[in-house]
Amino acid sequence: MKRKHMLCRLLLAVVLTGSVFVSCEGGDHQTPPPLSGDGGTGGNEPDGGDEPSGSDGYPAGLTVEAFADDLSGGGQCLGFYAVADLKANPKLRFCPQFSAAKRPTEYFADFAASGKGVPCVVVNGGFFGGTTSVSLLVADGELRSLAAQEDLYRKTEPPTVYYPVRAAFGQSADGSFEAVWAYCVRDEGGQPYAFPSPLGNDERTGTFMSAPPSSLTEGGRRWEVRQAVGAGPMLVRDGKNVAEESYWREVLDHGGVSGLSRQPRTAIGATADGKLVVLVCDGRNKRGSKGFTLPELADKLISLGCTEAVNLDGGGSSTFVGREGKVLNMPSDTEGTDPAGAAIVERRIPTAVVIAAEE
Repeated sequence: MKRKHMLCRLLLAVVLTGSVFVSCEGGDHQTPPPLSGDGGTGGNEPDGGDEPSGSDGYPAGLTVEAFADDLSGGGQCLGFYAVADLKANPKLRFCPQFSAAKRPTEYFADFAASGKGVPCVVVNGGFFGGTTSVSLLVADGELRSLAAQEDLYRKTEPPTVYYPVRAAFGQSADGSFEAVWAYCVRDEGGQPYAFPSPLGNDERTGTFMSAPPSSLTEGGRRWEVRQAVGAGPMLVRDGKNVAEESYWREVLDHGGVSGLSRQPRTAIGATADGKLVVLVCDGRNKRGSKGFTLPELADKLISLGCTEAVNLDGGGSSTFVGREGKVLNMPSDTEGTDPAGAAIVERRIPTAVVIAAEE
């Protein structure tokens, strides 16, 4: 039961520098959440036919759909996703954003006022603690926020220092998208390096690297990207569901991401032919939605054609803003479970992803 909207451009809001990972998906957010129609979960029906300028106020090449997926064991997961075809419409842009913490609708409004283009979709970005980003963010080639370089694993006595290598999603100067495991290496001033795996950490066995990765670590390379947003874990790699394995190796269970329970989630990915995908699902019974586990989220993204995908912050942070700056989902901090008449509550977040269109 899907409904399709045609969408506009991409608005991306992103992150501050931080060194301590805080995850709240299982609690409040994931850091290391009334549609018209005949009873379905979609919004407006498509107009039918292709319009060069798009429909429902969205530009060509950008579509937004509502979904309601049946879950094993009963119940449903409801949410929204956007697919942006930057090749079909070269005016579409992937724009990560960083701030001292704003609501997603404020990212939308501020981007609209910036003169940088027309925002079409905004979703929340990476992990944070308080108002400080602890996930990677690169905007227009500038490193705006470091990924957490170390943290304490508090399930051991005494707590163990570990160096997390976590998933990030970026766009190169040639417009191509890539998901990598990234670490901001200290011997090059915090510049992000990409690695072929999360390296030597594994929360299942209590195994952690004794020293942080560096520019000399085997398999590493300087990650040259124009735009990037990080969080974790890696959900899809080379078209395969790697969510659960990555969850343990990126050391995300102790931080509250609650990857194996159903929660509100946000994710970003790319298809084999270069389309950008962002997705938000509701959970905690908002609109009757149970949410996704991380492996279920990965399966959903694979079903949408993603060959690479990364989990972003979730829980109460998960927010999908559509055209005209309207929140389409029901963030889990909102009172009640029925969106009709509800006062939508948005988290203040230091990073966001914007899909926008050049004017």
